[in-house]
Amino acid sequence: MKKIILVIPVLSLHFGCVRDSKIQERALYEVAPATWSSATSPGNQSSENNQTFWVEHFPDPALSQAIRKAWISNPSLLAMAERVLASGEDVIVAGAILYPNAKADLSSSRSKRNLIGFNFPNGETSFTSKSFNAGINLSWELDLWGKLKDRRNSAKMRFKGTQAEFSAARLSLAGQIAKAWYEIIESEGQLRIARNTSVTYSQNQAFIQDRFEKGLASALDNDLAKTTLSSAKANLARRNRFHQVSIRNLQLLLGEYPDGLLDRNNSENLPLLDSASISSSPAETLERRPDMKAAKLEVEASGIDVGVSQKSLLPSISIAGGPGSRSGEFENLLEQRFRIWDVTGAVSQPLFQAGRLRAQIRKAKALRDAAVKNFKATALQAFFEVENSLSGEKLIEEEEAQLEKATKAAESAAKLSWDRYQRGVEGIFNTLEAQRRAFEAESRLLSVRKERILNRINLYLALGMNALPEKP
Repeated sequence: MKKIILVIPVLSLHFGCVRDSKIQERALYEVAPATWSSATSPGNQSSENNQTFWVEHFPDPALSQAIRKAWISNPSLLAMAERVLASGEDVIVAGAILYPNAKADLSSSRSKRNLIGFNFPNGETSFTSKSFNAGINLSWELDLWGKLKDRRNSAKMRFKGTQAEFSAARLSLAGQIAKAWYEIIESEGQLRIARNTSVTYSQNQAFIQDRFEKGLASALDNDLAKTTLSSAKANLARRNRFHQVSIRNLQLLLGEYPDGLLDRNNSENLPLLDSASISSSPAETLERRPDMKAAKLEVEASGIDVGVSQKSLLPSISIAGGPGSRSGEFENLLEQRFRIWDVTGAVSQPLFQAGRLRAQIRKAKALRDAAVKNFKATALQAFFEVENSLSGEKLIEEEEAQLEKATKAAESAAKLSWDRYQRGVEGIFNTLEAQRRAFEAESRLLSVRKERILNRINLYLALGMNALPEKP
């Protein structure tokens, strides 16, 4: 009967944990839709279908080298790697309690006793004694209910979670490097446009100044030309400033000193992208993304912690003792006749803990529920990132196509307007405005091409695609 009374709470705890874990597992995927609402036509091909690693879609060996360099030199990533190692040691610490604990002890004591009141004739009123002890002490808590094993399993889950978080950090860093890389290329292009603008307006100003001095142009024309040239030079300085910031940002990600000096030694043009489509479903994305894996592992670890806290209400059994020696003289400790041993068994059953154990159970359940909700929040964020990038792909592609047309038309209009001004059939204001629109359209086209690349990188990151193989 006593055995049945003991087994009932154990079974209820076990099956309660199993039932809860199944419920939580189903809850994890209830937020996943069947398909992406912003997905493009299945017939379209993209690197997501044809490439294993998304960096391969950007054929730039220097970019791959930069990402690999960041993986081994970025201090924030290296610090996270050390925390992963520390989490692995936690597994060993948590699992060590499953095995007996042994330690060697060597102690000595010296004491004085008073004999006042015994009135021994010619006797001493006090005496001293000394004792030496040596031995091996063993202690072991029996894991009858699996509580200690559950603690180790929880530590294992969290270790795997930190590994997944590290993978997510590496993937994120690769994305940051790629974005910074193309930010620099775009800023170099903007610098070229700004220099060309400044050179063009400088030639305009010199031409108009000469005409003004000959009385063929008005003071208004001359002042407008000077104003336009000064604005172009100010814009060139601003673009130089942005370029230096983009270089220093990449150096910081690479773990280098941000001195603003960087030799990329690669193409100066942004790559042109094809239309994007994806083949993986939302559920597959949840399985692929490392941050999703980390969140799911935290749910599993939190569920195990609930069982551990519940099993703390059950009795614990421990054994302690071991062989040793005891003597009043140190040199006698190795002799056989002074050998001793002892074995102690103990059973401990919590009776009154002022609500501490029940509070720990409630706390563990709250943390488990929080982990489930965090998983849902992370999943929704993942879905948002994918849907947002897919939607942006179509809109940015349309914007790029229209800007290509606008740039060609603006360049043609600027040339015609300058010819008309030189022939005296059009005012300088219209000519300068036509040139400004041409340079602005070229600048906007360059910016939108960069934005499309950044959006594509965001899509790859949102899908959890690997950046590069582990070994080059």
